[in-house]
Amino acid sequence: MRRATSVSRVIVIGAALALGATFVAEAQTPLTITLSGPNQFSASATTFGEAWEEMVASFQKVNPAITFKTTVLPIPTFGQTLSTQLQAGSAPELIFNQVAYKSSQVVALNKYLNEPNPYAPEFKRWIDVFDPNGFNEVQQDTQGNWNWVPFNLVSAGLFINEDAFAKAGVKLPLATWQDWRAAMPKLKAAGYAPLAMDNFEVGIIWTFRAIGDQLMDKYYARWNTFKSDGTPGTAKQLNFKAYTRVLKSGTNIAKLPEMTATLQLMKEVFGNVTPNWSGIKPTTGAAVNIKDFLGGKAAMAWGINFAVSEVLDTKPGFKISSSGWPTITRATTPTSSGAPARFGLAPGGTSYMIPATTTGDKLSAAINFLQFITSPKYNQPWLTASAGASAIKGVKAIPAISGFGEGRWGESPRVQVDRLGYLSPQSQKEFIQIMQGYLLGSSNLADTQNALQASWVKAAEYQLSQNPEWKSEAWAK
Repeated sequence: MRRATSVSRVIVIGAALALGATFVAEAQTPLTITLSGPNQFSASATTFGEAWEEMVASFQKVNPAITFKTTVLPIPTFGQTLSTQLQAGSAPELIFNQVAYKSSQVVALNKYLNEPNPYAPEFKRWIDVFDPNGFNEVQQDTQGNWNWVPFNLVSAGLFINEDAFAKAGVKLPLATWQDWRAAMPKLKAAGYAPLAMDNFEVGIIWTFRAIGDQLMDKYYARWNTFKSDGTPGTAKQLNFKAYTRVLKSGTNIAKLPEMTATLQLMKEVFGNVTPNWSGIKPTTGAAVNIKDFLGGKAAMAWGINFAVSEVLDTKPGFKISSSGWPTITRATTPTSSGAPARFGLAPGGTSYMIPATTTGDKLSAAINFLQFITSPKYNQPWLTASAGASAIKGVKAIPAISGFGEGRWGESPRVQVDRLGYLSPQSQKEFIQIMQGYLLGSSNLADTQNALQASWVKAAEYQLSQNPEWKSEAWAK
């Protein structure tokens, strides 16, 4: 076997090693690639954890010419940091995908996804490696491009302190909102905040989604007018173009009866959370005020599968289980659509993309890493150790987070109402600010609805500015 004389060849050789070759190449031109994103696994500011470091070591073992570095960004500011770097053309080779960006700023992965993944020869194409329930056409942008790939999926729900419920005399599960409503005063009387909360924005966003998707589900068929690529048709979930069309039609989404009920039920939830929650800083991106939950002060806590390692390692001294949120029936509100509570297994976990400024050998190395970590052989040990929800066929999640994906709760919501808050970078900031004011009592319901609608209408115009081809369609004029 000839000695490799370029970094590109070393990348190919690294893939061969992954498939069982026994030779080792010595590169004359080694390179370094950097991955940058928030720590979803712990409070550490320097590492994603032992499991990640072991996976990186495996990658470098089969790709000895590539030095791989990880930059851990603070959770509150990672989005602004990466967006600024993208705009300036200074972003590293691999960046976390939950950041405001334009399609032109990142590498479209369609070409690569339709070619084989050398680390997974059992699949004809790289795209075939992924579980289609969590990674499909819904994840394409309006140009039909896949701009990132998931290393795992995310499942979310409630961590449950079963001892707290037993002490309060409340039977689990809380299947309906009426069950939830009856449990709140009993949990308080037993000395617990029913739901842990801090000022991490996902506490608001996830609650909005859990409630709003149920009540707003009745609009799915009416508003579902575009495929994920933007052409006329239907999609599995309402997309940005569908919401833009609804807002341009003059529909006041914020004042629909179902949205009104959503906001009212959110106010009810936040009347039963940790006192002074808005002044509590988050300590992890994997759960909401997990500190108070593990300290025995709260009966429930929002969390995702990534938080289970911290939960299990802490050994808090009470029995912990997990579940979805309760279903809202007509016994609670006449606006109930009859849809179940759903959150689903979906991207939103660990997913990365490549800035368009990454070219040549560094682009090849970045693609190589994405293929490596999304192959069953190398994904399984990392997923097991990090307690992720699998994005890869044949890779199994650990049983401790089963309640986050069981039954109807594990199905993907169709309306995905929280997308309204992501129509533009500005609307994302405004949504949190508006909702905090409402939930803290500094803004009433009517003013909150007016502010939300104004923000969403402005965000729809932003979508049109980013997708000028839409302006030729009758609804956009």
